[in-house]
Amino acid sequence: MTPLSGRFYRIIFATDLPNVLDGALSPEGRFHHHNQRTIYMSPSPQAAAVAVNIYLKPDDPPRLVVPLRISAARILDFRTPETEKSLGLEWRETAVPWAKQRAAGLPATSWRASDAARAAGADGMIYPSRTLPSRWWHLVLFDWNTPGSAQIQEDGSPFAFIPST
Repeated sequence: MTPLSGRFYRIIFATDLPNVLDGALSPEGRFHHHNQRTIYMSPSPQAAAVAVNIYLKPDDPPRLVVPLRISAARILDFRTPETEKSLGLEWRETAVPWAKQRAAGLPATSWRASDAARAAGADGMIYPSRTLPSRWWHLVLFDWNTPGSAQIQEDGSPFAFIPST
C-alpha cells in the first residue's frame, strides 16, 4: 500500500454539489458494481476533464470542478504491472472498456482490479487513464470518512467546468 494525501478534483453536475462527498450516483461504473461505494477524482482539473470526457452529452446541465483534500489514504497504484501481478491480475485490466462489456451483458474486467484492491484492504486505487496512460492518471476511493479510512473534505471553491471543444 502507498500512503496518499493531497489535493484532487472531482467534476460533478452543479445540482449535485451538496452531495459531492457522497460518491458515485450510478449503481455501477468502471470500478464499482452492485452499488459499491466509490468516489472518483483526479490530481488536476485537466486530468478530471479527461476522465469525464467520454460521458459528456451536448444537453448536459452545468458541471462544476470541486477541489478536494485527501488525507491518510492507503492506495494501491495500478500504474505499474507489479501491482496487478501481486494481486493475480493481468497487466492493464483497469484499461478494458467496461461499458461495452456491460452492454454485452458481461461483468466488467476492470471490476476484477477494484475487487482485488478492496479485498486487500486498500482505501482505493490509482489507475492510468485509458486515453493517454503515460500522462494522465486518476484516483478512486472505496472507503472514506469512516474511522481508520481515507479522509476527504472540500478544499476551496468549486468552479465552472467548461468542456473543451
